[in-house]
Parts: sequence; structure tokens; C-alpha cells
Amino acid sequence: MPKISHIIRSDIDLSNPMPDIYNTIAAVLQAYPGKEKDLLEQLRKSIDNHLRVIEKEAKQDNGKPIR
Repeated sequence: MPKISHIIRSDIDLSNPMPDIYNTIAAVLQAYPGKEKDLLEQLRKSIDNHLRVIEKEAKQDNGKPIR
């Protein structure tokens, strides 16, 4: 019996990643009609958490990136 799955594979040009990131997010949202708001809120939460980590690291190293 075949295994059926829904997968989005995205190639992201790291020299200009934003258009590819936007298009990937848009494709995911299209796969979940009616749940776009929830998905975007979850994404926002993840982004906000990561921004807090970056800000905390910057403060610990006098503004110099640790990574």
C-alpha cells in the first residue's frame, strides 16, 4: 500500500532568503484553510522567543554577537 504524505520542500536562496521564506509560509498556510491565524500566531511566538534569546545574548556580550 502506498504511503501518501503532504510535503513541501523549499529551496531557499541564502543570498536573498526573504522571498523564499515568504513563499514557503504562504504555501503552508494554503494547506490549512481556516487555521492561518493560529499558524501565524504560533510562528510569531517562535520568532519572539528567538528574538529574546538574541537580545539576551547581545546584552551578555556587550552587543557583540556570540554566534
